[in-house]
Amino acid sequence: MDFSLIIRTPLESKRNLLDAQRFIRVAVEQGHSIRQCFFQAEGVLSVMGDNPDVCWQSIASLTNAELLLCSQAVETFDVAVEAPFRVGGLGALVEAAVRADRVVTFV
Repeated sequence: MDFSLIIRTPLESKRNLLDAQRFIRVAVEQGHSIRQCFFQAEGVLSVMGDNPDVCWQSIASLTNAELLLCSQAVETFDVAVEAPFRVGGLGALVEAAVRADRVVTFV
C-alpha cells in the first residue's frame, strides 16, 4: 500500500511526532511505501532544531519519500528550509493524495 502523510503536529507534541515516525517505520517494515510527508501549519516547526528523538532525516533515508513543507506555513513561521526538505504547495499535497492508496494525518 502506498501512503501519503500530512503532519500537522507541533514540535511540543513530541509523543505524537514519535507516533508518526513509528507509523512510517512499521509501514515500511510491512512492505508498504511512503510517497510523501507534507508538513502543514505548525507541523513545519517539527523539522526545526536538533532533536535526536524526532529525526526526519532518518525517515527520508528509510523511505525516499518526498518531505515537503507547506509554503504558506514556511512563510508564516519563517522557517529555514534545508535538505532533505523542500517547499511545496497544496497542489503537491493533492497530487500525492490522489496517487496514494491512503492519506494519514497526524495532528
